[in-house]
Amino acid sequence: MIFTVLNIMILVFFCIYWCINEKIAFQLCIVILLSSWSIHLLNSLKLNFLANIQFEWFVMAFFFCVYLFLRKKMEALLVRGGYRVQMIVTAVVSFSLIIYHPNLYFVISSGVLLGLGLGYCLNKKYISFDCANLLQRKGIKKYLTLLARLALGVSILLVMVYRVEKIIFGMSESQNIYLYGFLCYTLIGFWITIAAPWLFIKLNLAGIALGNDDSDAEKKPEQKYGKHWFSN
Repeated sequence: MIFTVLNIMILVFFCIYWCINEKIAFQLCIVILLSSWSIHLLNSLKLNFLANIQFEWFVMAFFFCVYLFLRKKMEALLVRGGYRVQMIVTAVVSFSLIIYHPNLYFVISSGVLLGLGLGYCLNKKYISFDCANLLQRKGIKKYLTLLARLALGVSILLVMVYRVEKIIFGMSESQNIYLYGFLCYTLIGFWITIAAPWLFIKLNLAGIALGNDDSDAEKKPEQKYGKHWFSN
């Protein structure tokens, strides 16, 4: 059940991150991870009367409302702090999830959070992947580009998830299972937020976020974006 929920969440997340809006996808994933972590923490405390579907939905709704209320303030603080502060906050939150009650679910969810967070910060600093930037492609070329991203990204992601599950289940009696689970799911989160976007850009399946520099706006499309697969 642990792996099924996480893998479904990962699959939904990468579809939004790679093809719709990377910022919204990242924020929603953090909300889901934290709310899910809170639910499992309360269940681990043997509060059995809370272990029902209604309560789980209430917790997720609570985190979502808090996110909507504090989103702009938190974003402003993190932006002022710079990417190093953002990475430190990500690491602190991630490791805090497993300090109190380390078990396989908390370790894996914190690994996903760490990989997503670090990858997202590094992406904004060094890669600047912009999923909405389709290299000025229109019509069928636009959708072929999105399809190519999904086909490439998901094929590698599925291989990673399959191998990770085999490793973790094969180590069910090992004392290192928590460490391996944490590292493996950290790599999966890292793949989604920075490695795959970097690959998309290198293969001209995606563009980068452009600034408001007038000199950049005056460049010809091929100077800003480079040649691509579906050029006329």
